[in-house]
Amino acid sequence: MSAAYRVGFIACGLIAEGAHLPAYRKIPAVEVVAGADISEEVRRRWTDDLGVPHMYASAEELLEREKPDIVSICTWPPLRPDMVELACAAGVKGILAEKPMAVDLAGCDRMIAAAERAGAVLVIGHQRRFHNRYVKARELIDSGAIGDLVQITGYGGGDLLTGGTHTVDCIRYLVHDAPAEWVIGQIDRRDPGFTNRRLGLQQWEETHLRYGHHIEAGAFAMIQFQGGVRATIESGIMMRPGRGGWPATIYGTDGIIEVGHDRTEPGQPWLRARVKGEADWLSPEVEANDAFQAEIEALIDVIERGGTHPLDGRSARAGHEILMAIYQSARRRARIDLPLDVTESPLEAMIAAGEV
Repeated sequence: MSAAYRVGFIACGLIAEGAHLPAYRKIPAVEVVAGADISEEVRRRWTDDLGVPHMYASAEELLEREKPDIVSICTWPPLRPDMVELACAAGVKGILAEKPMAVDLAGCDRMIAAAERAGAVLVIGHQRRFHNRYVKARELIDSGAIGDLVQITGYGGGDLLTGGTHTVDCIRYLVHDAPAEWVIGQIDRRDPGFTNRRLGLQQWEETHLRYGHHIEAGAFAMIQFQGGVRATIESGIMMRPGRGGWPATIYGTDGIIEVGHDRTEPGQPWLRARVKGEADWLSPEVEANDAFQAEIEALIDVIERGGTHPLDGRSARAGHEILMAIYQSARRRARIDLPLDVTESPLEAMIAAGEV
């Protein structure tokens, strides 16, 4: 019996090979039939070593010849709006696009519009909210284990668009996607000391671009959510030492929850909590799961049954708006009330104007 869904990849780099591909192969309902990548070396590896039947040098050729039902779009962020429009025009049923959604809100809006015109399900890969450690953290919050939720602090060692997009989405998940009311933040554009390596920094010394767009070395921000909960973000060179293993701290009126990293240290729990009436940290049992697999299975469920995916384009746009508001706050030196009234990237605008 053949699989119900044919899957194609547009761009076959590290995240595609290391996370998306293994996740699809755990799901009996799908079959990875093809990939497209500009690198001949990558195409050869995917055929010879990974067993993908058909590889192409362009997304256009893949879509025309293979007619996939689902595509994973793992290109660099500036290219994603074009690729989503291309896939939607080709009639795909579902799209899993890597994060960040784009580099500006205009790109996000293009992607949402293309998917809605085509009736395609657009999902953005903020898979961490599907990991059981975040699911358990939200269950503890909702149960009242730490009293009333007051504040969440998110930490990340990278830039806002690369890692901060995950931080913001996890925070939004923990507050049940309550709308953000305002944002205030600042960034540091000093050289973060990157060197050329595989994670989107191949021409860093020449261009100072990561994944084809500008980034900052560090950022700090405060977010006010509807209902009164606040969140703070420390990223890049602004992240305090020692927080890499615990990227989220959740404060309640009667306790604290800390959520662990994707790859915990030996002996480190996925989650720990200090709750009212307990003198020591508790480590609730959390069963590890493949969050990439979970987000794909949810995508298939929406294709088949309808409804809204938790990581759909509109949800991702709400998170992306917060990132853009941090840049706009740094540019305007002011609190930024949402919704944001600019669709270009404030960071790119600052750089173009020589303001940073």
